[in-house]
Amino acid sequence: MAISVVATAQTKKPTTAKRPTTTTQTQKAAPRVNPAAKNPIAAASPSIKKAVNSNLQYKEVNYTIRGKAHGFGEGEWISLCEPGKNGLQATDSVQLQGEDFTFSGKTLNVPYMKYLVVGQGVHKTLVEVFVEEGNIHVDITADKRIDKVTGTATNNIYTPYRDSINTIYTQMYDCTRESMRLTNSAADREAYKLGIDSLRNQMVSYTYTFARKNMNNWVGIYLFAEYHKRFTPTQNKTLLAAVPAKFANLPLIAEIRRYNKSRK
Repeated sequence: MAISVVATAQTKKPTTAKRPTTTTQTQKAAPRVNPAAKNPIAAASPSIKKAVNSNLQYKEVNYTIRGKAHGFGEGEWISLCEPGKNGLQATDSVQLQGEDFTFSGKTLNVPYMKYLVVGQGVHKTLVEVFVEEGNIHVDITADKRIDKVTGTATNNIYTPYRDSINTIYTQMYDCTRESMRLTNSAADREAYKLGIDSLRNQMVSYTYTFARKNMNNWVGIYLFAEYHKRFTPTQNKTLLAAVPAKFANLPLIAEIRRYNKSRK
């Protein structure tokens, strides 16, 4: 999912150097700290870390992200970020080489949602990308809420979902902006509010449908983790029944069962 606004031009010349960040950054010599933190649904279910960390099927693999960023300033920095307690934290940063950029490293063989951030302050673009084994291809364009993330199985599955949700988010943003006009009457503001509520319900409904079709892969599990508190008890019950055996023992699934039971 991309959030695009105007990028500020940079005067620095492109280099291959990586800049230090003010947030935690993994160094090659640093000891390995709980690799289970690289699980895509760890944020939704911290207890899943223990299960992943103790399971020998989860091992370190190599990934490469190669991309192009069109319409940004010369030498603009692009960061690979992950969710943290205080928002997104950069784990790696490079400068654009013309329009090109590359990230590479190790991750667990479990897709992990990260974010590419390019630009400064409010003038930036944020792109979702599942970091997983293989060669990931990214194409970003400034000033547009579009992006392409392909090349690996999870990203290929997630792309149509991201594109559809981007469309809904854009409509919600436009509706919210219009509702804030001081010249609007009370009736107009109420109409915009109803429109926003309708779009929000549409987003949840689409997410449920997409998750249900993908419960046999990490995209479905990820969306279930992110949205189960927005789904109805009946929807959660249906998705729980569709969880395949390979995911059935995840602590997250037990937590969702307990959460759904508490809503009855």
